[in-house]
This record gives sequence, C-alpha cells and structure tokens, in this order.
Amino acid sequence: MIDLIEVFDRAETGPLTSETDYYMKRFVPKLTEVIGRHGVKWDKQTIINTDDALTDAVFEAAVDLIAEAGAYCPETNRVMQFTREEIEIANRECPTSATFGEGRERKTMYGRRPDTTDDRPWVHVGGGIYTTDEQVYVDTVEKMASYNIVDSVSVPSILHLRGKDARVRSPQEILAATKTVRLAREGIRRSGRAGMPIINGISAASQPASMFAASYPDFGLRPSDGFLIDFLSEMVVGYEALQKVAFYNSISANIGSTSTPLFGGYAGGAEGVAVQATAYMIMGNLIFRGSYHYNAPLHSKLHLSSTKPLIWAIAMSNAAIGRNMQYPMVNLPYLGGGSGTKQYHYEMACYMLAVVTSGGNVFSGHPAMAVQPDSLVPDDHKFHAEMGLAAAKLTRAEAEPIAQKLFPLFGDKLKDPDKGLTFQEVYDMQTKRIKNAEYQKVMDDVREELAGMGLEVPVS
Repeated sequence: MIDLIEVFDRAETGPLTSETDYYMKRFVPKLTEVIGRHGVKWDKQTIINTDDALTDAVFEAAVDLIAEAGAYCPETNRVMQFTREEIEIANRECPTSATFGEGRERKTMYGRRPDTTDDRPWVHVGGGIYTTDEQVYVDTVEKMASYNIVDSVSVPSILHLRGKDARVRSPQEILAATKTVRLAREGIRRSGRAGMPIINGISAASQPASMFAASYPDFGLRPSDGFLIDFLSEMVVGYEALQKVAFYNSISANIGSTSTPLFGGYAGGAEGVAVQATAYMIMGNLIFRGSYHYNAPLHSKLHLSSTKPLIWAIAMSNAAIGRNMQYPMVNLPYLGGGSGTKQYHYEMACYMLAVVTSGGNVFSGHPAMAVQPDSLVPDDHKFHAEMGLAAAKLTRAEAEPIAQKLFPLFGDKLKDPDKGLTFQEVYDMQTKRIKNAEYQKVMDDVREELAGMGLEVPVS
C-alpha cells in the first residue's frame, strides 16, 4: 500500500481544477457511468438486497469511481488520484479487525460478512447529542456504559462554559472538548468499567486543535479509543482531515474513517449512495489508514437515514465491503422518531435488520435527527442493541419480510416524526430508574410486536 507521505503528496500534485468543475465534469458523470457500467439498480421495493452478484457489482463500481474520479482537496484545488492497482493493493491489505479499550474491557471489533449468523457483532451505543446539564451528561454516560452487552460508547456533547455555549473554532471550544472527555471518563468510571472505549472521538470538537487537545492523556482519551476523521460530501478530503490523519497515525491511535453521503445531493439516489458509501469505506483504509468506519448516509432534505432507498443503500454498502474487504464498520443512523416513541423503535428495528444481516456491527441510533437536546435515553439504546443482537441471528433473506412489515409502521411519518422524551422526563433524577410508566409500556409493547413478526428480542 502506498505510504502516508505519498497520500499527502497526491493532494498537492494532482490535476488542478475548480470545485465546480470537479463535480460537474468529473465526479457526477463518472458516478453515473460506473453505475450503468456495472448494472447497479434498485427495484424500489426491496429493503434488504440478497443478490450477491449485485452486491459485488456495487463494490466494483466503487473501485472504478475512486480510480476514475479521484478525491478532491479544496485547499489545493487538486484531484487526489489513485490507480486501480493502488486501490486493489490497499483493499487486500485492509484491516479486518480493530482492538479498543483497556484492561478487562479491551476487546476486538471484527469486519463481518453478510449472512453470518454464528458470531456476536460488536455492540456500540450512544451518540453525540447535545446535553444541557453536566449531571445529566455524566448520568447518561454512566448508564450506557453499565450495560453488560455494550462494548463501546459514543458520548454526547456538552459545549457550555460559564452559562453559554462555546463558539465553534474558538479557544473556548478547546476547553469544552477537554471538559467533555473528563466528564465522559468520570461517567464510565462510575459504571465500574473504566477501560471501556469511547469511539466517537469527541463530538464537541470541530477543529483539529480541539481533537488533539482532547487526546492529551490527562484528559482521558487514549490511542485505544477511536478518533473519527470525516470525508466531506462528496469525495472531499481537506487539509484538516489530513492533519488528523498525520497526528493519529503518529500516535498509533484507532482511526474511524467517517462518511455521510447525501441522498439527493451529488451522490443522487439509492444506487449512487450505495456506490458512494462503499467508495468511502475503501478510501477510509487507502487515504486515512482507518481501523474501522462510521457509515452514515443521510437524506439531504429529511436529515435522516430511515427512508426505504437509504436503508437499501446502506445495507448494500455493508454487504459490498463485507464480501470483498471485511473492513470493520458500524452504521450511524439518524432516525425521525423521538426518544421513547414507537416510531423510533420501529425505525431502529428495520435498520438493524438490514445492516446487521448485511455485515455491519451494532450501533444504536440518534432519535429526532439528533437535534433534540437531552434526548439520549440510555434504555432506548440498550433495547436497540438487543434488537441488533437478535438480528445477527438471521440471514438477509429471513430479515427482509420482517423489514417489509416494519416499514409501513413508520414510513409515512418521516416527514412529520413523532416527538419524543428527554432523559429528565424518563428517569428519576435521584435513583436514575425509569419513572415514566408509559415509556416502559411502549418499549414492552414494541418488543411483543417484534416477536409476533418473527424477531425475538430477549431482555439482556
């Protein structure tokens, strides 16, 4: 595989072009061309693809897209070009496992193949949702980390200092980022699992300086945690991302390559998102030297992941990578329904059935498009992790009819989702036990409904 310095040089030596010309004359025409060349087509009915020939066609289209369109560096206005041979060598040398955590919490996430029913996928819970109160923040992290089925957590963000939020890219943001890590580690320590990894880097950090500050050992992030580095939509590799690549590779940290291809944007529809999401995972290894990938395709107008074409595309990208590379991945869903609602649970069950059977690991999702403060309710995430483990016992063909039963229960609500609850509305703030009887009833009812559809979700 080409070395990192050579990767960085490609951002300075590739063909010079404007951003508009890159998209209009290079990326969009090539994406359309490779989709047609390889016969990638969604039938508009299927939620979970079971055709392995189509899956492999998506993978080959993604390789062609990288080789023929390249990535774009906006700071230099140059195209980062890679030959097909360089891409194929990187694919062969791709990591198939990533180890996180310390002490007895040190565990390994593996890349999975579709239709694998005899393994236990990695279980990751949480999200970078904004939290308004330090005590709620610590209690949220503690509760998530305390669940025995959980292997790693994403921690929320808390940006306020002295009564007001830190401005993005300000000196105060660095203080907010380090504060976030300290509070998160305290919550994990209180759970009795001090070695548990945080693998969403730090959601309070918008710039490399904040990420690097939060990585200082006294604040609590460790190389055995996971640090997210984002591709920008679409195919943009900026200097800030490459600065993080240089730093985290220098300290031998786990890098989580991260991508959010946009449905309805330059990536187009279901077929384009499937190819684009697959290409990002290939590039995560090739350009970022990732240990694992955060796969987070999103609808450009609805700002969620649970439309039928998106679920198909996300699952397809999982299967394409699982069959051809086995790069470890989790899928980050942004869902419409608010915390504690039936809609949220239905969306998550449908999503888990698609991505886990297609080769993904388990990741509980963001409620309410991740915009409602304090909406990270740990018992939701435990329930959704249990759904993921239940889905892992099924093949794609077994999961598809259940997903088809679930989708009508939430599909018509995605433009106007059900409003949900906050941490404070669900839990007694002294005992941290569920005080909201209706919240518990909704969860119990959905668990029973899922069993009736063929998805048994045992309580852990």
